[in-house]
Amino acid sequence: MLDRMLSTFFQDLRFAVRLLRRSPRDTAIAAAILGLGIGANTAMFSAINHVLWRPFPFRDEARLIRLREMVTATDGSAHPFNMSSAAIVAVRESARDVFEDLVAMSGQSMTLAGADAPERVSVALQTEGFDRTLGVAPLLGRPLTDDESRRGLDAGVALVGHAMWETRFARSPAAIGSRVRLDDRVFTIVGVMPPQYAFPYDAQYWLPWRLDPADRSRDFAVWARTRPGVSAPQIADAMARVAALARRMRPDLPPGYGFEVRGIRENLLGGQERPLVAVAEIVGFMLLIASVNVATLLVARAIARRGEFAVRAALGQSRARLCGQLIAESLALAAIGCSAGLLLAAWLGPLTASFIPQVLSGQLGLASPHTDWRVAAFAVAVSAASAVAAGVAPAISVLRTDAPAALGDNARTMSGGPTGRALLAGLVVAETGLTLVLLTGAGLVVRNFVRLQTQPLGFEARGLLAIELTPPPAYADSAARASLLHGVVDEISAAPGVVRAAATTVNPLGGGTWGATIVSDDLAAREPAAYVNVNHRLITPGLLETMGTPVLRGRAISVDDRAGTQPVVVVSDRLARRLWPGREAVGRRLRMTRAGSPWLTVVGVAGDVSDSHDPGVPNETIYVPFDQHADSAAAAHVYLMIRSGGQPLALVADVRRAVGRVDRTLAPYAPVAMDAYLTESIGRERTSAAFMTAFGLFGLLLAALGVYGVMALTVAQRRVEFGIRLALGARPSDIVPLVLRRTLAQLAAGLGLGAVAAAVLGRAISGLLTGVDALDPATLAAAAAAMLAAGVAACLLPALAAGRLDPVEALKRAS
Repeated sequence: MLDRMLSTFFQDLRFAVRLLRRSPRDTAIAAAILGLGIGANTAMFSAINHVLWRPFPFRDEARLIRLREMVTATDGSAHPFNMSSAAIVAVRESARDVFEDLVAMSGQSMTLAGADAPERVSVALQTEGFDRTLGVAPLLGRPLTDDESRRGLDAGVALVGHAMWETRFARSPAAIGSRVRLDDRVFTIVGVMPPQYAFPYDAQYWLPWRLDPADRSRDFAVWARTRPGVSAPQIADAMARVAALARRMRPDLPPGYGFEVRGIRENLLGGQERPLVAVAEIVGFMLLIASVNVATLLVARAIARRGEFAVRAALGQSRARLCGQLIAESLALAAIGCSAGLLLAAWLGPLTASFIPQVLSGQLGLASPHTDWRVAAFAVAVSAASAVAAGVAPAISVLRTDAPAALGDNARTMSGGPTGRALLAGLVVAETGLTLVLLTGAGLVVRNFVRLQTQPLGFEARGLLAIELTPPPAYADSAARASLLHGVVDEISAAPGVVRAAATTVNPLGGGTWGATIVSDDLAAREPAAYVNVNHRLITPGLLETMGTPVLRGRAISVDDRAGTQPVVVVSDRLARRLWPGREAVGRRLRMTRAGSPWLTVVGVAGDVSDSHDPGVPNETIYVPFDQHADSAAAAHVYLMIRSGGQPLALVADVRRAVGRVDRTLAPYAPVAMDAYLTESIGRERTSAAFMTAFGLFGLLLAALGVYGVMALTVAQRRVEFGIRLALGARPSDIVPLVLRRTLAQLAAGLGLGAVAAAVLGRAISGLLTGVDALDPATLAAAAAAMLAAGVAACLLPALAAGRLDPVEALKRAS
């Protein structure tokens, strides 16, 4: 039985291939349409597969989790942050029942001494447990031992990244045992990490670090390996136990103190996969449009072959066999489309790389999507689904064929009858609705990009240079660190071409931030346990003026706000309105909930600034004088913000010379023009907008061609009817509305159904949008207008042709 079915199927497939070869133009058009739809969807799936399912370079990653301390505010907002040494030790000692081991890592920039100028390199400091937790083995040499980690930097050993090994050591095995000088310490290279591995912090070197529970100057990213069989509730219970113990030992901790537990993939992605999935959902509608378009072509061919099908039916061939032949024809088309689609997906692959989160592409060596068995299976599956979707409509037409009437070869049967007309009308409705969904989704993505590109940032990016500086250990003392920074800023301010300069601990477009939990005077009086999570900035005098952020009320941080003077703070406008609604914020007080934190007097209210980690949403922020907080962990790394009178990057050499005049061992690094940084920070949105514009226009073109094809076929089918009407005295202007009326009704039905589907899609892609309503009426209206205009334009050509028919010629053809 199965053998006979397979034999019949392959016979139908061979016949379908012969038929397709007889009309190469139609075959090429249909295959190209399917290939574009399949290729675009396969490319997007390849990127999704790369992000969600491609294995990380960690051993048994399903058992790896990320731990962070967390404070949950009274309004329910959670503020997770990296862990302190004391918290790590507490977890290591009190959660042995759920964790096999854990590793804590902290990033630091160090000066690498070289034959030429000193170079700043990124260093990852790692505690004991790295090898047992992450399981990443060096390519050459050996890993750091637990004994070396317990000795810390005094062990004098290091691992080097593969890229650094290639450039600095020319890929020589003799690098093992070589010595390097980092921040005036000498380290012996004991291992070379695998290619493209730079995890975490884009590390170029890995050094051992000894945890000191009393050290509060550094925080750590912590990964833990769970014991086999441990469940999520057991981990949550263990971490709740550790949090309760910490609150008992440190009464200054807020009631909402606890721990955040996330799987390593969830943590590293941080929701960055959602835009990719959203774009893939939109692109999926393009494949549906392509399938409907091809179905329209196949229905037209089936109507033209009604006589052939009637003869076959009269000779005894079953309708099921006729349907099977049509399905085989669509499968053959889909197979050609699948081959073309895989080639297109390979070409689009590099273009989808911008959707890959940087932590995967830059640190874990997962830069480019590639075709694996999942991608190939997806391409085959969508091809088969497209074939079925495109083949069902003509199959229905054959099932409803009236063989005796078709053999009569009269005008009515050649029109396809009611079934043919209903199928074509349904295809127009479907194509219109699907195209409206695609256009609406594309419009939302494009509008989101335009809004991000033109949104007020709260500062002037043009003409602003940012360059990073990490003071070496010689400046660990707060007074020395503050003095150094003042000297650096003064020297840079005197450099030619510099209008103004200052320093801050956060670049607002850099994607990272420092956070703090605060309480205001009013809030503390009303609800002692209430607190608010905010962004926290250390700044030098003149920072707000340099950035171009307005001071709305009061004053900015000044040179008089030194260590030992009245602690002060400048708050963002949004925070002022939240803490003291309807009242003046200047003169009020707030403090951080950390033990021993003093009350800070508000001396000014600054304009809101948008941060790249939440584009378009001005964050609640406090600005405090660097001098008064130079002993905090945030002060260990600063951004020099320099206002230029010309091209910002032209100042880099002068800035480095100015810093060198203060201390020749200092090496400022990573210079960037802030306007270029802004352009780069919305690169993913730009790629999404470009993709969606191209796919939207392609979908609109397909829809217009589909409507035109149906209209042209309809006019051809009703040729005799129109000829009779014209012969009886109808004017051409009477014929055109007859053609348009029915199709306009179909377009209207499609737009109505598409509007409902577009509303559902808008909610699904809301994660891709920032500040743009997922149910934006203007975007939906614009998409509907574009679809209606394209549909009417596609209708007009056949309608005008119908009005120009020669009635005598039309009646001759019917005779």
